[in-house]
Amino acid sequence: MANDKEIDLFDIMDVDYLPEMYDVLLTDVDSKDLHETISEMLKIKYLSYSPDKELKEANGIVFGKHRRIFVSLPVTIKRETKNVHFLVDTGSPTTYICEEALHSFKTILNTSYHSVQINNKLTGAHLPPVNSHFTDMNILGTDYLHEEHLSLYCLAWSYFLLLEGNPISFSQSS
Repeated sequence: MANDKEIDLFDIMDVDYLPEMYDVLLTDVDSKDLHETISEMLKIKYLSYSPDKELKEANGIVFGKHRRIFVSLPVTIKRETKNVHFLVDTGSPTTYICEEALHSFKTILNTSYHSVQINNKLTGAHLPPVNSHFTDMNILGTDYLHEEHLSLYCLAWSYFLLLEGNPISFSQSS
């Protein structure tokens, strides 16, 4: 027909993004890496207590076979602040904090959504979906990057994340 036009299935369904449906295949990094190798490379122990609620500068790393970007930022829940390592994922519209990290704050997991402070900024974080491939990983998604006006730059495999005008520099792993 002359009046037919292309119709996008998502326009018809009016589907919003569902955080519990997101998944990312992480075959080269797991919780053990967060506790050991990534902590060593960042020079910050994963889930250790943090004296600072907010960093003006932070270091990140490029880790693993698939060159994943990690940064450690202070997370505050219930007046307790800890160092949480995040995978920076510009493909994830949502920020996720894993069950292990939430348990370390003695948080009751009666919902998949939690209000937390990441680097002293109030934000929402979801638990990774139960059947996902990243249940033991924390993901810093584009919601946080956008809300806090952060930018991620890559120049010859050197990464910089602007944190309130101050860069977080990333060193590349071997």
